[in-house]
Amino acid sequence: MARTLRRIGWFLAIVFALYLLAANVFLNAGFAPGLINRKPERFSMHWERGLSLYPGHVVLWRAKFRGHARRIAWEAAADRVAGRIALLPLLQRELRIDAVRADEVSGGFAAAQELDPAPPRPGGWILHFPRIETDSLRAVHWGDYALKTHAHAVFGFWKQLRGGALEIFPSQASLATVNLRHGEVDWLRDATVSASFALPRHTREQASGWRRLALAHAQLRVDGQVPAFAVHMDEEPRWRGAVQQGEGGKVHAVLSLVRGQLQHGDTLTLDLPLQASDAAGRHWTQRAHLQAQVDEAIALKLDLPPPPSGTGRAAADLRIAGRTVFGNDGAPPLLPRVSGTVDLQWRFDSLDWFGPLLAKAPWLQLAGAGEVIARLLLEDGRIAAGSSLQIPDAAWHADVQGQRFTGRARADGRVDAEAGELRPRVDITVAQFDVAAADTPQQSMVRGKGLRLELRSAGRVVEFRDSLRARLVFDSADVPDLRALNRYLPGQALRFLGGRGQLSGDIALDTVGKVGKGRLLVQARRAQLAANDLEFSGDVDVDAQLARADLGAEEFVLDGTRLGLRNVKVSDPERASPGDWWADLRFDRGRLQWGMPLRIDATAKVRLRDVSLLLALFTRHKDYPRWVLRLFDAGEVVASTRAVVRDAAILLEDLAVSNDRFDIKARLRLAQKRAQGDLFLRWARLGLGLELKDGERKFHLLKAAEWFAAQPRLLPPVR
Repeated sequence: MARTLRRIGWFLAIVFALYLLAANVFLNAGFAPGLINRKPERFSMHWERGLSLYPGHVVLWRAKFRGHARRIAWEAAADRVAGRIALLPLLQRELRIDAVRADEVSGGFAAAQELDPAPPRPGGWILHFPRIETDSLRAVHWGDYALKTHAHAVFGFWKQLRGGALEIFPSQASLATVNLRHGEVDWLRDATVSASFALPRHTREQASGWRRLALAHAQLRVDGQVPAFAVHMDEEPRWRGAVQQGEGGKVHAVLSLVRGQLQHGDTLTLDLPLQASDAAGRHWTQRAHLQAQVDEAIALKLDLPPPPSGTGRAAADLRIAGRTVFGNDGAPPLLPRVSGTVDLQWRFDSLDWFGPLLAKAPWLQLAGAGEVIARLLLEDGRIAAGSSLQIPDAAWHADVQGQRFTGRARADGRVDAEAGELRPRVDITVAQFDVAAADTPQQSMVRGKGLRLELRSAGRVVEFRDSLRARLVFDSADVPDLRALNRYLPGQALRFLGGRGQLSGDIALDTVGKVGKGRLLVQARRAQLAANDLEFSGDVDVDAQLARADLGAEEFVLDGTRLGLRNVKVSDPERASPGDWWADLRFDRGRLQWGMPLRIDATAKVRLRDVSLLLALFTRHKDYPRWVLRLFDAGEVVASTRAVVRDAAILLEDLAVSNDRFDIKARLRLAQKRAQGDLFLRWARLGLGLELKDGERKFHLLKAAEWFAAQPRLLPPVR
């Protein structure tokens, strides 16, 4: 019997020795990490040396772990890790390490390219770590943030591989002398932090990512110091801010999260010193406060006071209905549950962010530094009636149909209520403004005073730009040199040679700054003009009525547009008889295609003092027979025509002029200082035809009517 026991003892001793040899060779020979790290892109583990003293016992020195889960890459390191592997569960495909102890632990997290989760498959191994403990957690980093501490932490989890369930056992951490640093700034100093976290067993289909917080039980307590802030207002004036290292404010937080809900009595208090100075060398010290209190709702109060100079303040008194911050189907939107008030008066270094809040397309912009004064009333997440906004002074520009309006602007906004519906509005006033072509914004064509841009919408303020309607109004803006308008005129066919005028407008705009309809008035006194080689001066009045016809083609209806000429004098006395002349034109039907130059196709009714200027377009008065000159005293005439402006030319077709004494029919093309056309004049039994081609004029006295009827048209007949 004793011999048998000795044999068994020797056998066990040999098996134990073989185990020690095999286990320690496995841990130290260098091939073990290769067997473990089969998917290093998701998990890898390395160590310098290892030891096993009995079956299941493992000690690793200088252990390093790396992993990648979805968008987060993590790493951890410990000087020494010891644990005991349960052997029997291995038969059930379960790796269970009942107790793991780690010394001198550090780790970190970083955002990384997303890895697709492993597809769920049956038969995955179970990782069961009931307790991982350390008394020497030293450092944790997240991106550029570094946390240093002396901490005790206990963590445990259960996880089935191949996309199986996950559970985090009740885990705790107590951190003392916590310092959180980013760059050269300590954002949290000498803090004490305690935290606990537990997550019930669940699959990825039930909850993933931050949605797991709707299942979690968590607690956090923080007491520590945060830095002070210093702000300086320079001579421009602009705010310059910087964090002050050293003694500053305090933060105190007691927060609990149970299945997505904060708990009664939770609080968060932040107290910050503010050190302010200005260009004159004056200094002030104030304190900013943020407080959150949880009862049946979440109450938030913020007070960022102004320096004694009186510029810059932010205050909020808000209440978030309910205590839920994470729902089972994701984070519930907090904004629809917010009510209260927000007051703001602050000077921003840039207002570039403001224009996109008002308009979809970048046609409307506020730029540069500027002060914003706002009072927002919130009801269930919506900005309510009575809210207001002011920007007393800011650089402004608006691009309208290829024209850039610029100036210093004041913006006044308000939310009114009408018939139970919100009516948000913003009025922008510009004391002095300039207008230039958008492609040459430095070359001002128009200068004016008192421009108004009225912005109107309906419904929720956050949807302001989706239903925006705008109205641009200005009156009697100065056009210092009318030649600046020649880019819109058909070249040599009609152009300004000099003079100054005034421009007024009342224009309706859509959400992207395109003209919907409007009215433009041009007035010029003693303007100098030229139609081909005929130069003249006079007073010009244009009343353009615009209504959008085709947004894609930039086409507008011109019906009702009027053009008036007064006190017209031809410069060359041989070209036309002296004396004032006038004309009134009205477009019965017209289309305008916006561009440089403009394209117009219209039918018009015209009233003329006499036919003298019309005949002068064909040839000099002295070239006509004497009996034709007598018609100039025949009195007022009426006319109709089709007028087309395109390709730097003016075409008049079906031009018919008459009074009770004579009739004229004509067609005329003006372009590049060369006129081309045909004219037929009848007075009693007398008739005259005039052919104008390539600068040459030819009169037709016999069968003039038949000759005119036989000439080709410049434009096809209107169908």
